[in-house]
Amino acid sequence: MKDEKETLRKTADSIHVMEKFDPAILADVTAPVVSLYIPVHHTEREERRDIWDRDMFKDLMKDAERTLAETYDKDAYKGIVEKADYLLEHPDMPLWLHAGEGLGFLMNNDDIYVYNLFFAPEPMVAAGDTYFVKPLLRNFQYGTEYYVLELGNDRFSWVKGDRTHVERQQLPQEVHDFFSELFANSDDTAADARKGEKGALDYISLEGHMGQYHDHQSRNEVKKDDALPWFRYVNKAVNDYLVRDDTTPIILCCDEEYEHAFRKLSTLRHLLPVGIKKDPAGLDGKALLEESLTVMDGIRDANIKETAEKFGADAAHGKASDDFDAIGMALAERRVGALFLVKGKILPGGFDINTGTVTFDGNPNPVDDGYIDPAAPDITDAFAQAALAQDAHIYIVEQDQMPTDQPVAALFRYAE
Repeated sequence: MKDEKETLRKTADSIHVMEKFDPAILADVTAPVVSLYIPVHHTEREERRDIWDRDMFKDLMKDAERTLAETYDKDAYKGIVEKADYLLEHPDMPLWLHAGEGLGFLMNNDDIYVYNLFFAPEPMVAAGDTYFVKPLLRNFQYGTEYYVLELGNDRFSWVKGDRTHVERQQLPQEVHDFFSELFANSDDTAADARKGEKGALDYISLEGHMGQYHDHQSRNEVKKDDALPWFRYVNKAVNDYLVRDDTTPIILCCDEEYEHAFRKLSTLRHLLPVGIKKDPAGLDGKALLEESLTVMDGIRDANIKETAEKFGADAAHGKASDDFDAIGMALAERRVGALFLVKGKILPGGFDINTGTVTFDGNPNPVDDGYIDPAAPDITDAFAQAALAQDAHIYIVEQDQMPTDQPVAALFRYAE
């Protein structure tokens, strides 16, 4: 019994729910591995019909086992099966109960990495020597995390968001200490106590300190010019205590009349050029999420368009191509700066990163990636993994966003 409990504990410890995609997982992979993706049935959750998700997982794992059995002895993938069974036997695990629009699983004999997806993927599984990661790259390719600096003329809050939710962050004590030193004129111990309230340093928590700054004006009477010192203090606090070395993009959310003034003095390196021009006091969590995603998607689409528009000029100088062989060789030589792939398509075949050789498995045309052959390698996924290893930008887009009518295209760092 003790040994059984220890085995279950080790199995549970080997299942990792990931907030970010770490390319290091792809390095030195010990075969065999399984990649599995399922959509999540949210509308049926109240009746516990989320069992559909696990049934789909079970069916796809059976496909994977049949594929692995053709190449490997059963013991060679025993760890994968045991961990998958553990997931199915524990429906109360948070990864099932709090799933996003979809779930992705990268499995080997030692570990399972689980990813919440902001979109519903086609159910699919791939089993073999390498992972299938394009759905994960689509999920994480543009950076799914961001901060929102909610700014008023005498208040601010710091919000962390992703594709599914936003959450006001607890401000560190350093921030409260910084402002307390600036406005250290209060004997209001109640106001001091409220400085520890979660997520905001604002008029409520500073009201005992604001007198010397705003000369006892109400917050509605504070004009833009009067707010400039406050903006400088906020900028310094965010830079020194909240951002530091963090490269996560920052969305500015403030009334339009304050935006220019703050941007003019801001030294926040990762402040996005487009923000939310609304008073944050009028936005609830759902509205703030919608506004934030509009900003992030707009930045993403503009970046895709700008990069795609460079293709023609770069191709004329040997610095871009939509030819598979040319892209394969450029990847082998670590020259790819940006890689475009069509969303939802695979191209059966192989790619040797050491030689740059591309081989097609039959018809060299892309096919839909739903319920792909679990044993079929995908050239485009191999391209994506190679590009990821050399820090290239990867864009998985609709066909009409591609630089050409081909299913792959790449921009090179330099000509051959």
